Amino acid sequence: MIAPCTTQIPVQNIPAQVIVVRGGSQLSSPPSFLQAGDEIRVPSPRYFTFSYAGNTYTLWHGDLSLQCRTVSLRPGRARPSVLAATLQFGRVRVLAGSHPGRALVISPEMLAFATRPRTTFVVERDQKRRWTKARTLNRPIVAAKAADQRLRINTRITYTAISDGRGLRLDIWPFSISPLQRRTTRADGLPAYWADGQSCSVGCTTAVGWPLQPFNRQHAIRAGINELRPANFHVAVDIEAHNFQNVYAIQSGVASIRYPGTGDVNVDVGNFYYWHINPTVSNGQYVTAYKTVIGRVLYGFYHVALSEGSTARYLNPLRPGGSLKPYTNTEPPTIGVPRIFSNGRVIVGAFGPQSVVATGFPYETPALAPSSLAWRLYDARGHALTGLEWAMRGSQNCRVRLGLGEQHLGARLLVQRPAGRRGGRAERPAPAAV
Repeated sequence: MIAPCTTQIPVQNIPAQVIVVRGGSQLSSPPSFLQAGDEIRVPSPRYFTFSYAGNTYTLWHGDLSLQCRTVSLRPGRARPSVLAATLQFGRVRVLAGSHPGRALVISPEMLAFATRPRTTFVVERDQKRRWTKARTLNRPIVAAKAADQRLRINTRITYTAISDGRGLRLDIWPFSISPLQRRTTRADGLPAYWADGQSCSVGCTTAVGWPLQPFNRQHAIRAGINELRPANFHVAVDIEAHNFQNVYAIQSGVASIRYPGTGDVNVDVGNFYYWHINPTVSNGQYVTAYKTVIGRVLYGFYHVALSEGSTARYLNPLRPGGSLKPYTNTEPPTIGVPRIFSNGRVIVGAFGPQSVVATGFPYETPALAPSSLAWRLYDARGHALTGLEWAMRGSQNCRVRLGLGEQHLGARLLVQRPAGRRGGRAERPAPAAV
């Protein structure tokens, strides 16, 4: 059960500098309990700690009140009334106990709450700038827009959720989540992005695993295939790695070294290419999968890039039946609000958040370019005017094709409508971090 609004919270040893306001009046002596409607004011540099419903709150230099609020902890479920810690300004740290759903903080901009016991998170509000930020110190938390609690995102370690006049987003995102975005349904008739009719869009791999230890555990990804680079669209998946970390072949075979002495040095073994490593094998040397160290990550690169296939056709190692397994991503893509221009042009931004992140690197695990992007036009009544048109399908490396209605420009993939037919244009931005 959610803690009822009539709960009295026992407190002891309230510091003399801490002010408690009850019924609009400042209490003349420290109270023995807190209740709904109480306002707690903590001056700098003091702090005040209290607990209720098994959760512990520590308020630093701020103003927090206990209010009976209706909240949405799970979309589609009943919205219970809870005794909520309502932050007006300052910073509060929360340690979730055995009932993490009760460990929540509300501000005018955000609702933040834990989903697992022993979660520690911090919520901060700037009253003048009207923003609220929340970050977790260990386990994921949920951050929702206070005015529309259906609009919510997951916040993982190293990330900061921000809610302000621009919307709700993570600090690494290029833009906020749109209230127009929704989950797909069967009625949308969306085919799988890899069902593109090309050979090897599913399967065809000759090895499965990761080139870093542990081999059978998913590693964080810094960049995906088809992200724009100065010379081409990225032909590899960048796997986060530390300086000088050992890199192993995932397929046995004979080693071949290309571009030695450059940052693009790579070791090729079988159907795989390992970039940005200092080779520890020689040309023509036979290597054994998961046993032979073929190289070490170059200093300052903080990743190894893995390509699969051939230089004539690179495959996406993350495609179904691809080489990088196990792999999962539980975060849905984020699609921006379409920008419609007077000439009929429409630009839509999209990116792919990640559910597996890493710590200990000089950068945050970034959002990725989407694996695919498609669009469909509707009239004002919601009737489809076109079929599903693909801007890109990322089971394989995108090749530049000009003069066929597709153009790759700048840091975006643009699909320009061909002359003489109804069309549209979609845009895919580069990821928020590299």
